[in-house]
Amino acid sequence: MGKFIVQQEKQKVRKETMGKYFYDLSRLTFAAMVLGGIISFFQGIEIKWCYVVFLGLIVVFAFARIGNNILK
Repeated sequence: MGKFIVQQEKQKVRKETMGKYFYDLSRLTFAAMVLGGIISFFQGIEIKWCYVVFLGLIVVFAFARIGNNILK
């Protein structure tokens, strides 16, 4: 019975770590793509900044959703 409890605790820690990992990916994606796209807008760079921001938001929500599903 002792090995089962240890295995269950390891699985719980692994699950929490993966959830936190996807939440961190979500935050990093937001910082890189969304804020980077907004900064390029203010600098007047000829990039389709709205596409970068929109794609960044989609990826942010996808990573956050994956993290949430793992933690459930």
